[in-house]
Amino acid sequence: MTTVELKNLISKSMKSADIGLLQYIAEAIRNYNANKSSSSVLTADQIKELDRRRSRYLSGEGTSYSWEEVKQQLRDKHGLPS
Repeated sequence: MTTVELKNLISKSMKSADIGLLQYIAEAIRNYNANKSSSSVLTADQIKELDRRRSRYLSGEGTSYSWEEVKQQLRDKHGLPS
């Protein structure tokens, strides 16, 4: 959908929106504005978890798999051909 089409859809929806939709849209706008200055789309907790996993990996405690290994594990788990 183009920007113009999205704006038209939102504009038309606002005319008949109930309080629930308006609150949902307002929350989405607040979240967007709060996060647009951030260079990351991840939350602080998600970044913390990634840092924890990276530390474990670098110390040899964590396990990692190649993309091919992950795909094969999923195929095996679901009985799909290789």
